Amino acid sequence: MGTCRDTFTAASAALLRILKNTHFSSEKNSTFRKFETFVSQTKVPGEHLFGCLFYLAVLCTPNALAQPWMTWKVPGTLGPADWQARIYQGIVLVTSPHSNFLYAYTSGGKLMWKREMSWPLSESPQVVDGQLLFQQPGQLAVLVQPETGETRQVLPRLHPGWMVPRDARSWLQLGEGGRLLTANKEWTEWKSLGHLRLQRGDDWLGPPVVVGSTVYLGTALGYLHQVNLQSGWRSSTLGIQLPRPLMPPTAHPLGVVEVAVSGLLALRTSTGNSWIKPFPGWNQCYSGSGEILARPAIDEAGNIYLATRNQLASWSPDGKRRWTSPLRSASAVLWSEGACYLADTSPAILKIDPASGTLLSRLPLPAGVASDPAIEKSLLAVALNNGQVVVRSELP
Repeated sequence: MGTCRDTFTAASAALLRILKNTHFSSEKNSTFRKFETFVSQTKVPGEHLFGCLFYLAVLCTPNALAQPWMTWKVPGTLGPADWQARIYQGIVLVTSPHSNFLYAYTSGGKLMWKREMSWPLSESPQVVDGQLLFQQPGQLAVLVQPETGETRQVLPRLHPGWMVPRDARSWLQLGEGGRLLTANKEWTEWKSLGHLRLQRGDDWLGPPVVVGSTVYLGTALGYLHQVNLQSGWRSSTLGIQLPRPLMPPTAHPLGVVEVAVSGLLALRTSTGNSWIKPFPGWNQCYSGSGEILARPAIDEAGNIYLATRNQLASWSPDGKRRWTSPLRSASAVLWSEGACYLADTSPAILKIDPASGTLLSRLPLPAGVASDPAIEKSLLAVALNNGQVVVRSELP
């Protein structure tokens, strides 16, 4: 009997250690701390203690035990704050703006493949027919098969330029000298639609943005060009110059959203219902590590969400500010599963009510974030500034 009791006692201690090393939500942590205090102050026979601990593990922490944080180190010699994590169909892609290598992991941290690209991957890829489209100014666009890492160039016969899908059957390319081309999906036929003119010293800021039958193209000096594809070739410069744009235009159901470092947020449409609103700009647009915070997120209704260092704010499609929530942002805001998510400097992942800006839940992180978190359905991945990537299969 003593041997059996000793076995139960040893098993209880082992299970207690497992529970201590498991990541719980704040509510479960509180329950566990109370239970741990109780068993440490009470003389409970080993077999009963084991039963109580097993019941606690099954009843109180099923999600935590089944879906803990998965953490792994990214290989390589880069500094710990250089990595970025993205998700596609459950595959975690890890890149860096200072490395030509692209890594693909399972959500459990197993390396699937590793590929060396022709340039550092600093921007998120577009998804085209189940493949990932990576591109860079002056380079030929590349499609990557996410399951295997196989790569192929897009339209290799053409000059380098920004590529985007025009529709389900064709591509658009903004080539050198402002030439806009269209090509079929197989890249066997293409034709020139016309040329767009830039002012002296200006350059294209990023790939074209297609919204319906209108193509929008932003420039480094803050001009926005639009091309109506439905009525043939008809191009024009839309609205006034937006000085010092922070990033390329972002697609919106009504047109595109633009953000300027000087502290201006703009919605520009082809119908003339455009507006420009102020927000805290300049150094407020960046995190302490230089990452862009003021990268807008847009929900299905067209509401716009924008994070800066000291606040998160939302605007309706007609330009009215819906709410402002003070917080110490450490990432851009993400829209997913009917809520807003972002990292703060505490560090933690925050879930924000999109209707009011109220904090709904907070998920602590083991270290500060190195780049924006990535969310796909209920899967969350984020690169930390200690060189680790953490993945959780349940959103806060």
